[in-house]
Amino acid sequence: MYKKICLALAAMLGLVGATVTATHPVHAEALHYAIAAQLPSNQINTSLSYFNLKVSPGQQQTLNVVLSNSDTKAHKYSVAAVRATTNTNGGIDYTKRGVKPASSLKADFEQMTPKKFTVSVPANTKQTVPVQLKVPTTAFAGVVLGGIRVQELDTNTSQAKSKGVKLNNKFAYVLGVTLQEVDDYSNIKPEMILHRAGAKQINYRNYITATLENTQPTVMHKLEISAKVRKAGSQDTYLSTTKSQMTMAPNSNFDFPISTKNHPLEAGDYTLDLTASANDGDVHWHFTKNFTITRTQTNKLNKSAVDLQKPTTSDNTLLYIFLAIGIVVLIIVIILFVVVLKPKKHKHPKK
Repeated sequence: MYKKICLALAAMLGLVGATVTATHPVHAEALHYAIAAQLPSNQINTSLSYFNLKVSPGQQQTLNVVLSNSDTKAHKYSVAAVRATTNTNGGIDYTKRGVKPASSLKADFEQMTPKKFTVSVPANTKQTVPVQLKVPTTAFAGVVLGGIRVQELDTNTSQAKSKGVKLNNKFAYVLGVTLQEVDDYSNIKPEMILHRAGAKQINYRNYITATLENTQPTVMHKLEISAKVRKAGSQDTYLSTTKSQMTMAPNSNFDFPISTKNHPLEAGDYTLDLTASANDGDVHWHFTKNFTITRTQTNKLNKSAVDLQKPTTSDNTLLYIFLAIGIVVLIIVIILFVVVLKPKKHKHPKK
C-alpha cells in the first residue's frame, strides 16, 4: 500500500492546468520558476521529492518550500495548501482550495494549513516560503493527502478562443504532502458508496452522473466502473459507459459521468445500474439507483449544451404519421367523389 501511495504521488510535482489543460507541453524554462521541498526530520522516505511525513496529534511544524525565480525581474506568486480531491476524469486533483469536503472526511488538510497567501520573489533569487502545519489534537487513521500549489500571478497565462469563448490557461506547480500517524495502515481498505444519480452538465455537455464517495482514509487505486442507465419499466440499455485505471483520493467524492453522446436529455424516470472494482479487483461494489429527470432540467440543460444533435423521430412514429395522412387524404377523396363529383340526375320533360 505504501509503495502504491508513493507511485501515485511521484508525478505530482509538475505542471497542472488551473482552468484548461494545455494542449502542448509547457517547459519549466518558459515559466521562469520552480519549487522544491526542504525535507524535515520527520520525513518517512528521504528519497522522495515531496513531503511524506510521520506526524502525531497536536503537532505543529513549518513546511519550507524553496521558490526559485530564474527570471530577470521580480514576480508575485500565490501559495495555497489544497486538499486532494477526485475530478470527473477519475484522477486525484490539487487544483482548487475550498472544494466542499466529502461527508466522511475527518482530518482535513486545508484545516491544518493557512489560507492562500501571496509572496514576492526578486529576480534571480531563491526564497524559502514557510507553510505552517497544525495537526489536529484528535488522532486520525490512514493517510491525509494534500498539496502546496504555487502559481505565478503576473504572467504565464495563455489565451485561446473557441466558439466565441475565451479560455485562460493558467499553469502552476504542486508539491505533494502526505501525513500519517502510524507506520502501516494497509489494513484500511477503500469503501465506496453511491449518493445519488441525475442529470448534469460538464463543460457545456450533458451527462447522467453518479455521485460516488470513497469513505476511507486511503487511496483507491485502479478503479474500474461499468454503468448502465435504463428507462423506467424497460430492460433495454438507454446509456452506458465503462472506464478503468481511475484513482480516488482518500475521503473524497466525484461525479462519474455517463455521456449522452450529444443527444438531448429526455424527461422521465430512470434506473442506474453500476458495478465497480478497485485495488486489482480486491474490492467490488454493485449499486442500483432510481432517479428522475424533470422537464425543467431538460429544457435548461438542452438549451445551454453545445453540439447537441436534433432529436430524431422513430420509424414507428413516422409510420403512424404517414398512415394518418393517408387516411385523411382518402377521406377527402371520398368526400369529393360523393359531394362534388357525383353525377347529377337530369329531369326529362313529360311528353
